[in-house]
Amino acid sequence: MSYPFQPKLPAPGQSNTEPLNTTLLFRASVELAQECQVSSDLAVITLLGAISLAAQGRYDIKMPYGSRKPLAAFIMAVAGSGEGKTPLLDKILKIIRKLQREQRKAYRNRLYTYQGELEEWNTENKVLTQAIYRKKTKGGTAQAERQELREIHHRRPEPPREFRLLYEDTTPEALFMGLQNATPSAALVTDEAEIFFTGSMNRARGHLNSLWSGGDTIITRATKDDIILDDPRLMLLLMVQPGVVARYMETQGQQARESGLLARFIVCNPLSVRGNRTHSLDAHPSSGDWEQAEARLEALVRENLILAHAPEEPREEVTFTAEGSHYWSQVANEIEMQMAPGGYFQDCPDHGSKLAENIARVAGLLHLFESYEGGIEPETVRMATEICLYYSGHFQQVFMPPPKEDQHAACLDTWFEELRQFNWRFIRYNEVRQKAPRALRNKNDLKEALDILITRQRVVVFTDRKTRVVDLMPWLGPPPMMNGF
Repeated sequence: MSYPFQPKLPAPGQSNTEPLNTTLLFRASVELAQECQVSSDLAVITLLGAISLAAQGRYDIKMPYGSRKPLAAFIMAVAGSGEGKTPLLDKILKIIRKLQREQRKAYRNRLYTYQGELEEWNTENKVLTQAIYRKKTKGGTAQAERQELREIHHRRPEPPREFRLLYEDTTPEALFMGLQNATPSAALVTDEAEIFFTGSMNRARGHLNSLWSGGDTIITRATKDDIILDDPRLMLLLMVQPGVVARYMETQGQQARESGLLARFIVCNPLSVRGNRTHSLDAHPSSGDWEQAEARLEALVRENLILAHAPEEPREEVTFTAEGSHYWSQVANEIEMQMAPGGYFQDCPDHGSKLAENIARVAGLLHLFESYEGGIEPETVRMATEICLYYSGHFQQVFMPPPKEDQHAACLDTWFEELRQFNWRFIRYNEVRQKAPRALRNKNDLKEALDILITRQRVVVFTDRKTRVVDLMPWLGPPPMMNGF
């Protein structure tokens, strides 16, 4: 018997990374994670961000329904201090920074040439203006000089464009000016994103949303010329500590969710690797996967060099095959169904509404990075779906945390589980108050957490000779006589 509907989305909380194991993205990320001693989740998402930065300036993706969209990704990695964010970022961005340094020297030479040409132009302009003035004061028309003046205005030297893809500490105005006057494709990348959440960049949410969508943007300024961005490309790679995100959500989280900015992010919330890392003086042989990935990344970045000379050069289209389009359409329809009441995305429809497009963008990035031929095939869409659904769980962990009492209950049960491992079944209630994790030493918070664990049948609280006792293993049956416990 066959069924007409075979779901493409993985079950909530599940993912199958096996198809990814042979990809250069995955293999290089494993090597990066080992070398930099970071979480593999963090390595994958950071490398994916670098691929987006390299590809977005020269490629667009044609969606199955016909629209042309950017390959830009908004990526956020939420990891604490000491998790290796900075060395990982330095390793991945090394080739991009190197290319920028090389091009900066060439830019200075072009700038010197431009300044000389501009001085010559200014001199010629001044001579013609003075000649017109002299003839006019003597009653002449100066028709020839005026015509020549109009012609040289068309020959005014254009300032050279700097090749710049990375902005690591900037204001919105400087970033937007760079997109207008330097390369029209760039990335805001930082391993300390607190300034993004607390500074002026956060107030530019509307412009960032527009840039993610691929729309034109005009920034109006009161005392200066408007900044006009025609079809630019911008990706974000923000690495931030959990406490910064928590404070931001308390103060501005509702506005950010309503604006749609956070919904556009692919979020990584990796497990901590602190305490599990080892250092060795023995050299570990390289698999060569990162060298291969870095070479591919460099090739993609070098394709952007033309933007410093011809910023309006048309981008190439990455398209889906007919089968790939059908697979993506089914994924998008399933995500839509999951936004209905009772669905996996019912509480985060903003995130769900952007998820299918993020899957298409990740599929396009995989297609380019892996150097696949032709259009995007169903298997590539499947891999992109697994990646985005996996990190969708991270999004919900960060931006949809359970209520405080549920978090306290989980924390308390984790502590109890440590005691259970030593066959510790009974503990005095007052001892719990004194020795439990610090967040639970408040009387009311502890009571709420215990009530939840009692409801879930994880513990039982009883009284033995006027002493309140917590039974950590109630499934073992009624406690024996305590004999004055």
